[in-house]
Formats: sequence, structure tokens, C-alpha cells
Amino acid sequence: MNQTMNRDDDSVWVPREAPTTLGGAGAASAHGALDAIDAIDWTRETFSSALARIAGMHGDREAVVHGETRLTFAQLVERIHAFARGLMSLGVGPGENVALWMSDGTQWLIARWAVPMIGAVLVPVNTRFRDSDVAYVLSQSEATTLIVQERGGVTGRGVRYFDILAQLDPDWTRQRRGAWRCERMPALRRVIGLPTDRALPAGMEDFHAIETHGRRCLEDGALARRCAQVGPDDVAQILYTSGTTSFPKGAMVRHGALLGNNHYAAQCLRLTSRDRYLSCVPLFTATGTFYTLAMALSGAAMVIADQFSAKLFCELVERERITVSFFVDTIVQDLKAFPDVGRYDLSSLRTGTGAPLPTASFEWVSRTLGVPELVSAYGMSETSNAVVRTRWDDPYEKRSRTNGRPVRDVRIRIADIETGEPLPAGQIGQICVSGYVVMKGYYRMPEEDRKAIDAQGWLLTGDLGELDGDGYLTYRGRVKEMIKPGGFNVATQEIEVFLKTYPGVRQAVVVGVPDARLGEVGYAYVERQTGADISPRALQQYCREHIASYKVPRYVEFVDAWPLTGSQKIRKLELRERATRKLSAGDGDPQHVWRDAAERVDEPTHITDSGSAGAGGGGNDKGTLA
Repeated sequence: MNQTMNRDDDSVWVPREAPTTLGGAGAASAHGALDAIDAIDWTRETFSSALARIAGMHGDREAVVHGETRLTFAQLVERIHAFARGLMSLGVGPGENVALWMSDGTQWLIARWAVPMIGAVLVPVNTRFRDSDVAYVLSQSEATTLIVQERGGVTGRGVRYFDILAQLDPDWTRQRRGAWRCERMPALRRVIGLPTDRALPAGMEDFHAIETHGRRCLEDGALARRCAQVGPDDVAQILYTSGTTSFPKGAMVRHGALLGNNHYAAQCLRLTSRDRYLSCVPLFTATGTFYTLAMALSGAAMVIADQFSAKLFCELVERERITVSFFVDTIVQDLKAFPDVGRYDLSSLRTGTGAPLPTASFEWVSRTLGVPELVSAYGMSETSNAVVRTRWDDPYEKRSRTNGRPVRDVRIRIADIETGEPLPAGQIGQICVSGYVVMKGYYRMPEEDRKAIDAQGWLLTGDLGELDGDGYLTYRGRVKEMIKPGGFNVATQEIEVFLKTYPGVRQAVVVGVPDARLGEVGYAYVERQTGADISPRALQQYCREHIASYKVPRYVEFVDAWPLTGSQKIRKLELRERATRKLSAGDGDPQHVWRDAAERVDEPTHITDSGSAGAGGGGNDKGTLA
């Protein structure tokens, strides 16, 4: 097989069919809408033109549900237009960067569409960020405008954003409207506030007043003229990476790439206007972008949860007849542990995606929870969301054990980590991506651009993966997380996935630590499920019986919590440094587990039980992974 996979759809795409639960006029209507949607080349569209099409096709259908608020697409689009026109009156111009720092809700959706439709660039800000994180993003992005709410959540009991803003700028209540000056955010000129229970300071613009003013001006033609100046290759938003090993980088992604790629995603999930998505993953993430666009382009409703809990998930699925959701392994484990999950009617669930999920978790969601058309994907902020996907009608083995084939008009290559040469199927190397989905570059980081994108336009993802004989990609972790015990290349993610197949293991992270004889060996951090009594010797014996000896972790440390980034990703670099320090200082538990003497690669194995791997990521409206 050719080591470079090119999904330019040389095979004819089979049109989506409405789910079999539809019948009569409903099915015919859904088919007609799908045909119209699929006939559009979304890579040549903008957010403005997309909204016009969405309102025309799905105006009367429910678009968003949040708390007591329910809006149709026609109502949502009207409010987006009003807010966009209000931003223009405020002076927000084409190419300006506008930061959006709010909890998920109707106003978040209004702002996220309105900013790019007038040619400005959306900068979603992580709601878990605190003063230092926010100062970095607003300064690095040169955001001229900040849209921020007083408190998060329907009840206003979430993140207190104004309090954090006061830490950023002690003089925030004395700033002048439209003329903000702040040393930590030098480009910032205006702040738009969404109040909860107190009056805004004089220097803040009111979100609702901007929308009201814009509505009065909608007939003057200025909005249409501005939107006509925006092109599909213009940057629509800057998505900041998680920064697990360095400062976050802002990936600039384009209108047409976002719309085209996420329309394709809707096809892979067989989305229609009859679908209803439960949003329990933050909208500021790349995943949030995917679901926001895919649902809107399909005319499907989005039901927004303020936070994730297994009980709330089940309640919303039953009440709202949810058909689609997103599953990360933390969500899966919480649902598995929820004793009342079987008491709810979850039969409406049909499809969704994983993060990617371990095979055992994928099988539980699809077979036990009952999500028969669950699919998988792999992508990143730099690629306008996923670059490989499985389809709802792919063989189950492919959906549950791979991340999918390249999306339309995108090429995937697996390259040798050291030489950069293409590798054949079945070998693990760096995932490289080429095609329209690749970002324009990192904002104000030309050196990082040169590292990430080669002369031929290939994005070097820094991720490990392998292609099988059918062209399906399997993600294997990060290049920086590759370890080399005794000269063997080992992807730590492969060991982590295997460790989680052992009964009672909730989470596992493997890092490399120095070894005098083998150069490097594995150090496993393991979190046990509540009440699980795991013998470390039995865990390592399990490894020795089922995987190569050089993959068996030399050290095992049990933990109860993880150090997390703002996007709730585990800080592996921090864990590796901690393990190295502990071993260098001789602080490890002296208990030894000796392996079979015939396994020459193996040495004594150490087990410790520390209770905690570090502080968590802090409070947040969502409380689960991004």
C-alpha cells in the first residue's frame, strides 16, 4: 500500500440517508434538505453566507436550548445579525481580533458567529483560564476587543469572570469606554460585558445594548456590504493550543476550511435536521467548533449543559430526546460508575464521536449505553478540526479500533521521526497532513510556523500514528512521548491503552525516565477506580503476559489526581520531571518486583503509592475534558 493516503474522494460519496426512525413527510423533508446541503461547496462559503443558507433551509427548526431559552434558527440568526451590526457601530473592523471569554450559552453562540461574519477574527478563551493565562492570550493575540460575562452558568454561580478581570487590571472600573489602557493587554481598547446581577462599570459596553442598537440599524445595508468583503480564505478564528509543553500557540483557521471540513463531519455522522446534540464539552475548544458548525449546517438542535455530571447527562438525553453527543473517557467512566444509568430512557442516542476512546470504552458506549453509530476521529486545532474520521456505516472493527480514513481532499503521511522519510503501512511514525484544512500559521510566531509546516506545505503534527492496509489511521500519542527502552521505539499511548484494560484501572499515564543500562524505561502513573484493590505485582504480571517485555513499565505509582492544563489535558512533562526527580533523589518506594530472569531487557520494578500526582486544573463550568 502507498504510505501516503489521499482522500480526495475518487470514490463517489454516497448521499446521506435520513435515520430510519424518520417516516413519511418527515423523511422526505429531511432527504430534500440533505440533498440541498450536500450540493454546496462549503469550502467556498463564509460564516455569513452559511448563516443565510441555514436560516433559509431550517428557519423554523429549533436551533439551541439552554436553560429556559429556546430559539429557532431564524431567531438565532436574527440575533446574530443584530449583534454583528452592533459590533460594527462600536468600531470593530475587518481583521481585528476579538476575544470571547464566556461560559457556554446562547450569547456565546451569538458572538461566535457574529465576530467572523463581519470579517473580524474570533479568539475563543478557555473558561478555565485565570489571570496569567488570560493575560497571555489577550496580549499575544493582540485582541482589541474582549467580550466577557460577569459570571458563568444559567444561575450565575459559575466562574466569576469580572473578579479575574479585576486581577488583570486593578483599574478596570475606571477605564474609559472605547479607550482602555492596560499594561498586560496593550492592544485592548474596548470591553463588552454581559451582566448577571450588577450594573456594568462606565467603561464597559453592554452586550444587550449592542444587540438592541444593531437591530435598529439592520435595514441600512451596512452589514450586507461588510459581509460581502469577507472571503472563504480569510481567517475566521484563532484557536490556542493547550500548551502542555510550551506556551499556547494561536492557530489561524479559515472560513472555508472550517465550514467544508465540518460539513464533511456531518456526513460521516449522518446528521439531519431531526438530530439533537447534547453539548457537555466546552464550546471554546476545537471540538466545540466542530459540533457548533456541524449541527448548524445540518439544521440540528444544540442542547447546552452548563456542566457535566452523569445524572444531568441522563436527564437531558431522556427529556430532550438527544441523538448525538461527544464522549471522552472521563465521561465514559463517570457514566459507567453511575448506578442509576439503567433507569433512564436513553434509546434516542444514535451517534457521536470519541476523543479518541480506548477500544473497551468505545465498545461500552456503542453496545452497553446504546450508541450504535458511534464514530471516531483524529484532528487538532491546526487542522480546522478532524483530518481523519470513520463513517457511521464503516465496519465496526474500524470504528472501534482506528480513528478513520483521511477526510475529503486531505492527505495523510506517516514519516520516520528521525529522517522524515515516508513509512509503509503498519509502522509508527509522525503524522503529517496536507490539504485545505491546514492552518494559515500560528499568530505572530513565524519560527513556530517554520517548525510546523515544511516547504511542501505538509503540517508536521508532532503526533504519532500508523496507517493500516486499508488506509485507516490509528493515533499513538505524541512524538515527545515516544520512549526508547533498550533501543526499541515505544509509543507510551500504546502502553496506557493496554494498562486501562486491567480491571479497576480508571486512568494511566506512562512517561520515560532515564536508566543507566537501557537508556530509558517506562514509569506508569495509575489511577484506580473507586473501591478497586489492584495489586501492582498482578498488574505488571498482566503486562508481561500480554505485551513485549520492553513495554512493561519499570515503575508504577498509584495516584488520585492529575496535574492538568486549562483544557484538562494531563501535563505529561510535569509528571516526567516529577518521576525523574523522585528517582534521582532515591525517594521511590524500595519495594521490588523482579521479572523473569530470562527476560534480559527487564530489571527490578518499583511500586509507590503517593495518592496524588499534583493539583487539578481548577474550577470550571464544564468540569470535564475538552
